[in-house]
Amino acid sequence: MLKRNQLALILLTLVLMLTVYYITDPFEKEKGPKEEPIEETGGRIAELAARRLALREERNLVILGLDAIIASNDATVAEKENALKEKRYLNALTEKELLLEMQVIAKGYRDCFVHASDVGVDITVISEEHSISLANELAVEAAMLFDILDTTNIVIHFKTAEEVMGEVS
Repeated sequence: MLKRNQLALILLTLVLMLTVYYITDPFEKEKGPKEEPIEETGGRIAELAARRLALREERNLVILGLDAIIASNDATVAEKENALKEKRYLNALTEKELLLEMQVIAKGYRDCFVHASDVGVDITVISEEHSISLANELAVEAAMLFDILDTTNIVIHFKTAEEVMGEVS
């Protein structure tokens, strides 16, 4: 019988392989070319949408691995509980990021991208001008939303749409 760690590794590898297969689905290529230029849609910048998608896919891979642990018959109750806590944490983190993005956009800014991690929060605001008052306000909102005591771990970038589009090209 395989050891528990080997079985978990095999299951995780299988889940990752299936995920990569479905992300790069060969049947999707028949629908049309995927290599279209990234454009602006509805005032939001597609490059930031691509960053959001990449972050979501990365977290979905982690969540799939956690789901494999939760569904495993060989995992202990403590392992399953830790996996469930981590899954809830990642889902809450994503919700808070989107909430903060929507709050910035509601203030009249064109677009925003928020990436939170264990290290801190990185916020990119699309604006023609830099606003110290908005930066302070965002730092306070992010600290409250993400329960961060030290605001030095919150980084706020003001960039123009052209700067963001140039980063991806």
